[in-house]
Parts: sequence; C-alpha cells; structure tokens
Amino acid sequence: MPPVDPTPSACAAATGLSAPLPACTAATPCTRVAPELGVQSIVTPTETPSCGAPWSERYTHNVLGFTRHACIYRPSGASATSKRPLILWFHPGGQGSADLAGSEAGLLAKAENYDLTGDMSRPGFVLVSVQGRNLRFPTAAPRDGQHHDFYYRDLRSPSSNPDIANADALIDAMVEEDIVDTNRIYVAGWSNGAFFSQLYAIARRDTATAGDNRIAAAAVFAAADPFAGISWDPFSETSTEDGDACRLATYPVSDVPILVVHRTADSAVACDAAQAACFATEPGYTTMQWLYDANQAGLQVRGLLINGLETSASLDADANSCTGYSAACPVGDCSTAPSSDACLSLVNHLRWPDGDYNNPPDGLDREEDMFQFLAARPLP
Repeated sequence: MPPVDPTPSACAAATGLSAPLPACTAATPCTRVAPELGVQSIVTPTETPSCGAPWSERYTHNVLGFTRHACIYRPSGASATSKRPLILWFHPGGQGSADLAGSEAGLLAKAENYDLTGDMSRPGFVLVSVQGRNLRFPTAAPRDGQHHDFYYRDLRSPSSNPDIANADALIDAMVEEDIVDTNRIYVAGWSNGAFFSQLYAIARRDTATAGDNRIAAAAVFAAADPFAGISWDPFSETSTEDGDACRLATYPVSDVPILVVHRTADSAVACDAAQAACFATEPGYTTMQWLYDANQAGLQVRGLLINGLETSASLDADANSCTGYSAACPVGDCSTAPSSDACLSLVNHLRWPDGDYNNPPDGLDREEDMFQFLAARPLP
C-alpha cells in the first residue's frame, strides 16, 4: 500500500479519518449534493424509509445522538425453537434507501422462503435493511447524501463511528428477540453499502458487538477497497494533497469470508486500473486492485466477475476479464447516448445483479451466488 499522506488535518493513523463524516444539519448544510437528489442542499441528518408491506416494521431507535431507521422482515415461523439466519443489508449512497432491498433487489422477495441453513424445516431469513445518514462525503465529485461511513475506521467495540454503532445495536436487538441463529449473522450491500459491509464484517469477526455477536460472512456488489483514501477533506472542504489522503497504512487482520460481485465495466467502481483511469474513479475504487491487495494482506476476499451490458455476452454470466477500451476511453452520457459504453458502464453499477431489474427476468440471478456463498460459511 502507498504511504499515508500526513498533511490533511482530517487524517489519523489508526482510523483513516480523524472523526466521523459530518452529518448534514440546518446549522451545517451539505452543499456538494449527489446530482440524482435534485436539490441544492441537505439540512437533515436522516431520511425516513417507508418500509411498507410486506416489510414487518420500520424500526426506529437512537444511536450516538442520531435517530436511525431500518426496514425489518421476519419470516413466518421464526421463533426461539426455530431460529433463522440474519442478513443486514446496506443500500448504495446518494439517493439510496433501505426500501431498495425490496424495490431494486430481490432480498425481500426471498426472505420468507430462501434456505440459508440446509434445513428446510426453518426456511427464510430475518432481513434488516439499514437506512444510512445524510453525510458530507469525501469524494472529488459531489456526492453528499445518504451514506454509510466507511472512512472513519473506529473498529473497536463499542465504536464511535455512528454507523458501526448502529449496526451493532441492530444486530443485538434482533438477537434479543430470540429468533436469530447467531452462527449465521451475515452482511450484504451495494456500492457505498458494499464498501461499508466489508468494513463492518472485518470489524466484527473477531471483535464482537456489545451483545457478543459476530459476523459470519459478507457478500456484496460493486465494491472495492474500504480502507483507501479521500480526495476531498469533509472538515475543511478542500481538495487533499494527492487524492489519497487518510488511507490506512496497513489493513486490519481478519479471516471473515467476503464475496465481491462486480461487472466487466463499471464507471463508478472500476473493474481494473485502465477503467479507473478512463472514468477518473475515486482512490481505492478499483475492484481488481482491491482483490489483489486484500489477498496479499491475508484477507479472505474473493471476486465473482460477471458480464455487463457493454459486452455481447449473456448479461450477468461469468466473465474472464474486465472490458478493455484500448487507447480510447468510452465517451457519451445517458441523456444523449444511452447505448454508449460510457453510459452502459454507469448502468452496470446501478443494476443489482438479481436478473430482474423490475421487469420480467432478463438475466441470471447472481443473488443466488451471494446467498450460497453466505449459506456455506456459518461461524465455525
């Protein structure tokens, strides 16, 4: 790993950022807003998901001074004598919401009956979809909005990172209901939620929550290195020296199994270094480099590369290599050139790989691969 840039005051050797990402408030509004939100500023720290049927409830509690929400589904029959696995799912950033686990992903539809235990006498799993907070985000491109903070890496228990503390509290609350198989507590996520899921799984494999609960495994989509640097100082609101400040000098040690599903081209989280150069992606947002670095560090992170829309092969089928663009980087945006490789590479990032996309199935369901990876890896 490259050396940590020591100059920004935002950085700390042990935690990356020296404090949690600042939340958006009326007193300190966020003004570098993710474009898809369509607003000039954000003045509230938390949005409220709807969690409508078939969700069981919208769960609300207070953690480290923040009102937090999550959508919860409990499969029928879950009880103290018929405990079920638990999956915490973390949504993508910007306009992301806990509701997306049902509207844009297949998790909610599978939560009633999918077998994660090999024991069909207790089908289904408890699903907790976690609502992020409105945060000032440390990327070069404006991305303020709903996120999970993986840049402030306080991995202790208890943690002073509000999002780690929130995940701890949610897991402990569900376990207290006496319906969760504590050997099968998993995390999953998409984009920003996928970066955070990896961080959290690594944090809570050997170090337990206050309730003595641990993560068995993680499966995520469209993610890379959760320990990389920043290109914008969220405290002074200035660019950093080299675009890679606050990177951890060494990776934490963990044997938690992690699966990263990613596509052959992705303009937000690049497949390889060549794509990262084309798309000017953020520090650490290159999946193949993360897989290599994680392996070198002894972390148990593996990749599943699948086809994207820019290939002529079957969408979401297994792929052998990232898409190469030779000397010419793809150009064109979705408003003027929806079929351009540049647009398709963005759409690849915005499509959770369950083969549905809110239409009759038009691709392979790689959510199955994610679930099977988790099912095969309970706590020892």
